Amino acid sequence: MQLFADSFKFKMNLRLIFILLLLSTPLCAHQPKLIQYSPSIDSPHNVIFPEISKAYYGQLKGQPHYYVIRSENDFLFYTSILSPKVSEDYTWFSLEVLDEDQNLIYKADGSKFNWTPWYEPYARDWYWKGPEIGIDSGKEFQTSFSISAGTYFIKVFNENNIGHYSLAIGEAEFFGSNLWEQILTWTPIIFYIGPYMDIFHWQKFDVRAFIPHIALIVLIFIFYFIIKKIFFRKKRKYFAH
Repeated sequence: MQLFADSFKFKMNLRLIFILLLLSTPLCAHQPKLIQYSPSIDSPHNVIFPEISKAYYGQLKGQPHYYVIRSENDFLFYTSILSPKVSEDYTWFSLEVLDEDQNLIYKADGSKFNWTPWYEPYARDWYWKGPEIGIDSGKEFQTSFSISAGTYFIKVFNENNIGHYSLAIGEAEFFGSNLWEQILTWTPIIFYIGPYMDIFHWQKFDVRAFIPHIALIVLIFIFYFIIKKIFFRKKRKYFAH
């Protein structure tokens, strides 16, 4: 019974810690994922669960980037492109959707698009909002549409294939169906991806992105002193006998 109580208490404490970390860090509407290499047409980045909203943060370094969706069932498709707003001059990007034979299906020409400033309230960052491939919803962003099962490539490029971008794929928000799934989803976002994006994509240092790191260090010290206190109490009792 005591073991069960200790286990329950541990799980509740773990859940409380995780909730505190989430509350101290703004959640992103899309699950952010860093692309720290150049996915090519021969080795594209695999998009898993394409209906779930994700934001792929990458940097073109002379070559276009390719993402691939392989689905055995019909699914809802949506994609759009953003460029980090670090000045009043934007870097434009275009999108192409190709079939498995690399035939062009859809295109969003960023060079002829009217890029406008857009503020992301969750991450507190400014973007240049680019073109979308979706259905007009009458709202700020378009919505997804049904597409047949198959293999599809998404190509991200511009004239010189240079610059940072944020590629959104999918529309359905998903933050995890249970505590452990939430931890696996949000731990890298909170402790790594968020600060990385601030420094390298927006070229800024936001101390609020490091609140979870500070909270974790404080918790570690608290646990250390509690364990130390318990250990020395037992040690004193042992030598007292």
